[in-house]
Amino acid sequence: MANSLRHKQLLSRIRQLERNLLPTPKINGNYTKKESDMIRSYVILSHAEIESYFEDIADSKVRKALNDWMTNRKKSNCLLATMSFCTEEINWEKEKKSDKEKLEFRINRIASHYLNKLNNNHGVKSINLINILLPIGIEVDEIDPTWLSTMDSFGSKRGQFAHTSSSVQSQIDLVTEKNNINNSILPEIRIIDKLVKELK
Repeated sequence: MANSLRHKQLLSRIRQLERNLLPTPKINGNYTKKESDMIRSYVILSHAEIESYFEDIADSKVRKALNDWMTNRKKSNCLLATMSFCTEEINWEKEKKSDKEKLEFRINRIASHYLNKLNNNHGVKSINLINILLPIGIEVDEIDPTWLSTMDSFGSKRGQFAHTSSSVQSQIDLVTEKNNINNSILPEIRIIDKLVKELK
């Protein structure tokens, strides 16, 4: 099965960032301050694109599952997963008794709760990804734990680049950062994208 259009857009954007921001690699790794800033920008913006990608595919999947149920009463594992993971997070005591006794209201409330959480997501560390993917139906054992560790490191590095003065940051290596994104992060995203696309 081919990957989703959103996945293709992600890859295209990462390539665009490479072309627009990355200087020519230097064997000695001795980059100027401007070049180092460009490499850091590449990492930060790639992080933002990956974060947006995961939020978008999850949002799309849950909205479609909810719409299918609301219009045709079509059941889905995606909506079942959302209900399973998010029901206990809602304070049902605040809802009207007449509302919470209706199945349609409860399903819509749970889906809305998840979508709101998604809108407030900040990051691509393992905890973020688990909270995004499991409630749409991805099983935890379908996600490579090594990749999750890589995403933890990637998220920490992004935070370091974005919130720490360049005067206290160590020298950055273009090849290392580019290889990490292209060889350690994107291949697993391709696999997850297919899993999400196949969710029913």
